[in-house]
Amino acid sequence: MVQNNIKWNLTSEKCFEIIHLTLIDILTESKDGIRNINDLIRMLNSRTKVYKLHNYRKYNSFSKYLKIEYGGFLNFIEDYNFYGVIKCDKDINIKLYKNLVNLDDLKYSGKRLTKDSEWIFIDVL
Repeated sequence: MVQNNIKWNLTSEKCFEIIHLTLIDILTESKDGIRNINDLIRMLNSRTKVYKLHNYRKYNSFSKYLKIEYGGFLNFIEDYNFYGVIKCDKDINIKLYKNLVNLDDLKYSGKRLTKDSEWIFIDVL
């Protein structure tokens, strides 16, 4: 994560949940689960503008939150195995791998997703 001194109105857990649920909803609405990164960011900001993320207007979007907290939208996406990054020439598309995420659990139980690097493997003898 990138270090910052900005005070957000929402907790990092709440932002994490809102971002993932919104991205998953946007990608599942597309025909093949693939969206251009620019369209995805625009739609994320559009759907989440109801949240008061920060008191200053210039920091009040989730794309700005991702840039400050994670070093950018693409850095955030690449941390999770259920999103795929497809680069074709100058276009960057994001794909959702539905088989790697349980959408029903995310929408109804509020189950928290974890980053791949947070998994702990225990060797049992």
